[in-house]
Amino acid sequence: MYKNIFGSIRQWGFLVKDLDASLESWVKQLGVGPWWGYRDVRLTSDFQNQTTEVVIDVALGYQNGVQIELIQQKNDARSPYRAFYDTPQPQVLQQFGYLVPDIDLAIAQGKAAGLREFGQVRNDFARYVYLQAPIFNGMVVELMLADPHTLAEYERCAKEAAAWDGRDPYRWIGT
Repeated sequence: MYKNIFGSIRQWGFLVKDLDASLESWVKQLGVGPWWGYRDVRLTSDFQNQTTEVVIDVALGYQNGVQIELIQQKNDARSPYRAFYDTPQPQVLQQFGYLVPDIDLAIAQGKAAGLREFGQVRNDFARYVYLQAPIFNGMVVELMLADPHTLAEYERCAKEAAAWDGRDPYRWIGT
């Protein structure tokens, strides 16, 4: 049983083929915003016994206190995301994420509950681990470290999104 191993779901993660088009749909059709975005994020991917460099664009929005992540992989490197780009869908729900105080402990708890490690990506600032089980039908669990900075930013952005008036929907960081 997987219920409450990691707490509440804090993120729904989608893989997209065109981040800008997806953002426009989320803003104009669904009214979700604002979005905080990052371009050309370089991550080290450990996936299927290969280590590669993955380049992604990513945007984060919030709806009812839950983070929505849109990821567009920009290169052909093997990664937990890559198989999606060989499908016809423009976007797919790939993951549900949890903020955990200890990633290694959460991995052990997940494995004890029957999940298996699917892959992970990391950079100098963060590590994201993906766990998989047949019951999830292709979706994966993402584990993210719940450090004080991450939690504070999460809460700040969720609060700003709750009060968003529809103006200025994009906040590109580092571009």
